[in-house]
Amino acid sequence: MTTAELQDKGAIWFARITDGLKQYADVKLVMDEKKAFTHFKSLKKEYGAENAYADFYYFRLDPDAREMVEELLDEEERSYLGLIAPAPDESEKEIIFPLSDRLLRILVKLNAAEMLFSTIYFVQPDPAGRARTTWWGNYEKEYICFRDRQDT
Repeated sequence: MTTAELQDKGAIWFARITDGLKQYADVKLVMDEKKAFTHFKSLKKEYGAENAYADFYYFRLDPDAREMVEELLDEEERSYLGLIAPAPDESEKEIIFPLSDRLLRILVKLNAAEMLFSTIYFVQPDPAGRARTTWWGNYEKEYICFRDRQDT
């Protein structure tokens, strides 16, 4: 999926974090790998798997950077990445993936190691009425959650 297709689904998306900080309400949470996995898996269940996506720039990395990332992953995780890899002619535009539990486990591991940051998107309100959110992985196991500002 492309970022344009993600936006068509109603996701909060922006190219620069400074834009997100200006346009949306935000909150920062610090979560280690285990806590982040549990948190996002719970949100995915609440929003519905069909409304959960992640960007993952691994396939755009140069070979040396990709090798550094792979050193942190086990064989099963590396194999999974091979399964979801876009076709060579699509790798420049296909960076948004459905948020499977396997991909989520990889994302939080790489974020905790500060090796490769990703963004997680929940594009539609969940049954409990939560608004769409976008979560940027950041340094020091921090995640910044962006949501629409509420008029007061």
